[in-house]
Amino acid sequence: MPVLNPDLNSVSNPASNRVTDLDDKMRAAHTAGDAVALVTLYTQAADLAQAGGDPDAAGFYLTHAYVFALQCHAPQRTTLNARLVALGRDAPLPDGA
Repeated sequence: MPVLNPDLNSVSNPASNRVTDLDDKMRAAHTAGDAVALVTLYTQAADLAQAGGDPDAAGFYLTHAYVFALQCHAPQRTTLNARLVALGRDAPLPDGA
């Protein structure tokens, strides 16, 4: 998966356009301080990275999604934690967390 960055604006193919759109949405959500949107957007980036066969990028984006999920107490935090555990990047949450 390409790294999300502004240089992708010059690339014209559907996959790159999805990444550019996602990058633009991430920037806007960061600017707005919208942690709930950032959980979703970083999860989508992780899904793209994983589908593209890049577990390191997937782990990077999942970590960000997880941190924002913890900050806003999003219900996705348990699923994100499980995905990070499966990648060997986190320990399981304690029961009831």
